[in-house]
Amino acid sequence: MILESALIKKAEQASVESGSFTFLELMQNAGEKAFDIINKKYDIKSKKVAVVCGNGNNGGDGFVISRLLYEYGADVTVFIPLGEPQTESALYYYNRLNNMKIKTDFEGDFDFIIDSLFGIGLNRPLSKDIVLLLEKLNQSNGIKIAIDIPSGIKADNGEILGSCFKADLSITFIAYKPCFFLNKGSEFCGEVIVADIGVTPEKFSYKTIKNPLLPQRPRNSHKGTFGTALLFCGSYGMAGAAMLSAKAALRSGVGIVKSVICDNIYSPFTTYIPEAVCIPVKSAENGCFNPDNIDFSKAFEKSKAMLFGCGTGTDKECEKLLELLLTKSQIPIVLDADGINLISKSIELLSKCKAPIILTPHPAEMARLCKKNVAEVEADRINTARDFAIKYKCTVVLKGAYTIVANETGEVFINILGNNGMATAGSGDVLSGITVSLLAQGLSPFEAAKSAVYLHSLAGDKAAKKRSESSMIASDIIEEL
Repeated sequence: MILESALIKKAEQASVESGSFTFLELMQNAGEKAFDIINKKYDIKSKKVAVVCGNGNNGGDGFVISRLLYEYGADVTVFIPLGEPQTESALYYYNRLNNMKIKTDFEGDFDFIIDSLFGIGLNRPLSKDIVLLLEKLNQSNGIKIAIDIPSGIKADNGEILGSCFKADLSITFIAYKPCFFLNKGSEFCGEVIVADIGVTPEKFSYKTIKNPLLPQRPRNSHKGTFGTALLFCGSYGMAGAAMLSAKAALRSGVGIVKSVICDNIYSPFTTYIPEAVCIPVKSAENGCFNPDNIDFSKAFEKSKAMLFGCGTGTDKECEKLLELLLTKSQIPIVLDADGINLISKSIELLSKCKAPIILTPHPAEMARLCKKNVAEVEADRINTARDFAIKYKCTVVLKGAYTIVANETGEVFINILGNNGMATAGSGDVLSGITVSLLAQGLSPFEAAKSAVYLHSLAGDKAAKKRSESSMIASDIIEEL
């Protein structure tokens, strides 16, 4: 789960009021868990370690860690650039440092630098002195570890408050914080490990996507048992989009893929994916769909879910086709790529559609839908996706390094899998194919969207291990499904 700072503090307070812990015990638990993680992950004995502590409770965590590292045999120097602690709990552990080295100004070379300056309560721009300190820490050699969150990030939205400690590892407590997945903050967190310190929150802000719901597959079955996915994808010059989405749909378990395709890409399409059922239609002069040439009754027959937009183009004929599909369809619809670009011109069509809709925009497409710029979308990804989903009663999959899935009731899930190798042409077509496949097999739109995002990223991570992030391509993701 993912908790904003207010819920973290409320959970800690509730644990203390219930008698489960004192604040001193919580600080000791946090320090011990962080020490255990560091000790298991790295060879720390006899190494030179700098622990940079603030004057609040995050600094108190650092004091506990410092003492444990010192007792284990590390060469520890504690830096207190903000002076001695100002909270009772932190002062208690500061006074237990005994004869350890304590300095105010950071200097020297270290094997490890541990940032325990600021915790989740930071919400103001940093002073010039702290900005210079963080830049000095970042320029230093050595493995960099942040305690709870890297100093300089706003916990609830990932905003950088002037500068930020760039961690190789962030050890956070109780639950993930939004900053690990939002805005520019995610670039500074490195690997994130959640340490359980015994506090159980009653509420959460958002959830992470895991353990996808997959359709049941009875032994006594046939291809019709697992649904038919109807795809309107591709055009002249964009045959690959139709191929990738169709193959991804089949690899994701759907019984039949029925692809309505322009006749000018029929030959390469059937060569690449002979398993798909094709409905070739005479294309318009520009190589895109001509709705006048489509037999809709044949297309919709036995179809359970539909995908539109991968490589279709955005001309007037395609706009007309999309309007027809949205007003005629009684099966769930996935809109991607050109389908989203078309709907952004006539957003009122979403209200006319009676079937459930999933939209899978990347940030630029989301900006067109919302009449914003990309920077505005990226600065507030969660609320942008959630507000749109609520307003238009749909499911939104806002793609990115940490894809967000929101539904019409305001539920938000964040995907924490995936890698930058998935930022490659055709990757979105693969995701759309997986999504329509799960829809056709009977999952609800929200479950299909969440599960598709998870499977897409998991397959992408497996592909990256085999091919490397630099070398992988979209079809590698399909092969790992």
